[in-house]
Amino acid sequence: MKRLIILLFITTGLLIAGCSSADEGHSHGEGADHSHQQPTEQTQQEHTHGQEEGQHQHSEEATSQSSSSQREGSGTVTQWTDETELFMEYPEIAVGRQATFAVHLTRLSDFSPIANSEVYFTFRSDNGTEISARETEVQVPGIYGPDITFEQAGRYDLTIEIYGMVNDTIQVDGIPVYNSADEIPQTHAEEDPNLITFLKEQQWDIPFATQEVQQRTLTQTVDATGEIMAAQNSQAIVSAPFSGIILSSQNGNLPVVGQQLSKGMSMAVLNPAIQSGGGDNYAQQFINAQSELELAKGNLERSKRLYEKEAIPQNELQKARIEYRQALTRYQTINEVIQVDTTTIEGYGKSAESYRFALKAPINGTIIESFVTPGMQVEAGQPLYRIADVSKVWLKANVPAARQRRIANAGQAAFRVQGDDRLYEVGELDGRLISRANSVDPQTRTLSLIYELDNTQNGLPLGMFSMVHINTDTKENVLAIPQSALIEEEGNYNVYVHVSGESFRKQRVTTGIEYRGWVEITSGLQGGEHVVTENAYQVKLASLSSEAPSHGHTH
Repeated sequence: MKRLIILLFITTGLLIAGCSSADEGHSHGEGADHSHQQPTEQTQQEHTHGQEEGQHQHSEEATSQSSSSQREGSGTVTQWTDETELFMEYPEIAVGRQATFAVHLTRLSDFSPIANSEVYFTFRSDNGTEISARETEVQVPGIYGPDITFEQAGRYDLTIEIYGMVNDTIQVDGIPVYNSADEIPQTHAEEDPNLITFLKEQQWDIPFATQEVQQRTLTQTVDATGEIMAAQNSQAIVSAPFSGIILSSQNGNLPVVGQQLSKGMSMAVLNPAIQSGGGDNYAQQFINAQSELELAKGNLERSKRLYEKEAIPQNELQKARIEYRQALTRYQTINEVIQVDTTTIEGYGKSAESYRFALKAPINGTIIESFVTPGMQVEAGQPLYRIADVSKVWLKANVPAARQRRIANAGQAAFRVQGDDRLYEVGELDGRLISRANSVDPQTRTLSLIYELDNTQNGLPLGMFSMVHINTDTKENVLAIPQSALIEEEGNYNVYVHVSGESFRKQRVTTGIEYRGWVEITSGLQGGEHVVTENAYQVKLASLSSEAPSHGHTH
C-alpha cells in the first residue's frame, strides 16, 4: 500500500512539472520576459541552425547530446546583409492563435543593437493574404517582438524594412502557418553538444564583430626594416672652399635645419685668411681670374675687329678665342660656389675684413644638416651644410640575407613609419624599385632594396625608420579571414564560427600566407561562413564556463 501511495505522488509530480514546462514560452508585454525557445531551424539563405523546442537550458546538462519531440513549424533564422544581421525566433504557428516573433537586429558597422528605428513587418502568403505590423519602441534595444495572428494557413514570406540607424530590407521566405495545432508535424532533432551559447545581450555589451569568409587575392610579402633617405642625385654637401672664419658680425641670419632654400641663395659669409694654407691669397686668385677674363674678353673683341680688316691672320683670332675660354673657365670654377661682393672690389687684399665671400645654395632644397656656428674657423674642404631636395626621397629596405630567394620577384611594397599608423603604398606615391643589391652588407647581413618615392604631398621626414612589406608572389581566389579572428592554442590556430545568432562553434583551421591583416585559410572553413573577428576570446571563455548565462530578454 505504501509503495502505491509513493508511486501516485511521483506520477502527480511529473504531471505538474510537464504542465509547467508546456506553459513556458515567449511572453510579450511590459516587464515580461522574452524567453528564447529552441525551435526547428528553417533553411534561410546563408546560415541557419537547428535548435530544440522549449527554453534554452544553459548548464552542463544542456550541452549533452539529447533527442526530443519537436514541432516543425517553429524555427530560428539567421541572415546577413551588407548592413544588418537578423536573428529571429518564432514558435509553431496555427490559425487564430497569436504568435510572437523575437527579432534581434544588429548593425554590422559597429555590431550594436538597432534601436531608435522604425521596423515594418509584412507577411505575404502564396494566395495573396497580407499582414503588416510596425514597431518603434522596445524595452531592450535591438529586440523587436511583433505579435501576429494569422487567419489563413499557408507559407508566408516575411519582408522586414528598417528605417533609422540603418536603412535596410531583409527577406525571410517560407514561414509555415497551419490550420490547427494538431496539423503541425512532429520531428526529432539532436542538439549539437559542441555549440557555444553567447547571447545577443553579451555580444552587444562588448566590442564585437564577425566577418564572412570570402575569396580574396592575397600577396605574399617579406618584411624588412627600412629608412627614409635623401635621393643621392637630389642632395649636395656645401663645403668650405678655403680656410677661413665665419664672422658673427656678418652671419646674423644663418639658415637652420629644415629651412627651404632656392638655388643661388646666400647660405653663409666666409672671410678667408689673407694667406690660405697653401700660401696663396685666395681673394687675389679671384681678382686675377676676373681680371684675366676681362683682358681675354677685350683681346678677343679687338682680334675680331682686326681680322675683319684683314690686319691679322685667322690663327691669331683663334688664339684669342682659346685664351678667352680658358679665362672664363677659371673664373666660373672659382665663382661656382662663391659669390663675391663686388661693391668693395677696389679694396681687396688690404686686410682680412676688406673682402668677403658668400657661399651659395647649389640646388633648390631643404637644409637637413648644419655644421656651422658663428665665429667658427673652418679648413678648406670642411663640410658646412647638407642640403637636399626632399620632393623625391628613397626608401631603403634592408632584407635579411636568409630571405634573399624570396625577394627574387620583389615588386611593389608598402611601409609604415615610426609614430604613424598609416600604411603607405609605394605605388600610390608614384614609387618604383630602382636598385637591388647583389651583395650582402657584412655588418648587418642584409640585402638592400631601394624605392624612389614622390614626397611632395606627404612630407616624409628624412632619417625616419620604417617597417617595409615587400610584395613577392600573389595568390588569387583564396579563402581568407582577418588575422584578428585567429586564436592560437598549443601551436594550433582556432576560430569561432558564428553558426547562428547566439550559437558558435570552435573550429581548428590551417593557415597560409598573410597579407595586410588578412590570412589565407587552407582548411577548416568554407566560403560564406562567418567567424568572430573581435573579442573572440570572450566566446572562448563562454565555452569554458560551467554555467551558461541567464537567457531572458525583456521588451
